[in-house]
Amino acid sequence: IPAGERLREPEWATRLGVHRTALREAFARLEGEGLVERGAQTGYFVPNLTDDDLLEITKLRLALETLAVDEICEEENAPALRQRLKPLARACDEFDQFLRGGYSLGVIEADRRFHEALIDAANSRRLTAIYSRAPLPILHRTMQDTTGFHEVCRETISEHRQILAALTQRDAKLARSLLRKHLTKRSIVPICS
Repeated sequence: IPAGERLREPEWATRLGVHRTALREAFARLEGEGLVERGAQTGYFVPNLTDDDLLEITKLRLALETLAVDEICEEENAPALRQRLKPLARACDEFDQFLRGGYSLGVIEADRRFHEALIDAANSRRLTAIYSRAPLPILHRTMQDTTGFHEVCRETISEHRQILAALTQRDAKLARSLLRKHLTKRSIVPICS
């Protein structure tokens, strides 16, 4: 959906086969996540994210997720660490499965789950709350170029698995470095290290 386009309730309610009340609730949740914006008078629109918006989102996600990496790598109990990392491994497996099956929306959801599981693995209630309530969308390239999208997905799953391996080894420095590369390499604006 192009940036700036209005999301018309009747059209989307019909397309999704839901009542308009349920659609309004969904739009309100998407607004809270920063994925849609409420219009000046009525309705919702696809946000127009500027380069500055993208830079800010990436920097904030990087700050929160590297904090999670540090917290995870401080875990000294190996069985507890393995348990905390299981959801990340599951998200990697789901990502891979959806990619092989050609299910693009599932791939995007598995990507989101990986990053949420990374935050949750820090075992910090407040960090999880901040991350889940912050309007910091995971930004994806357009899915119109399926060849490019699949290549990006193959790189993404490899990067997720490398981050997970570094976390498993409690190598915070490597995990932070991999995460920084992962979050910034496709950014349209540079982020200094």
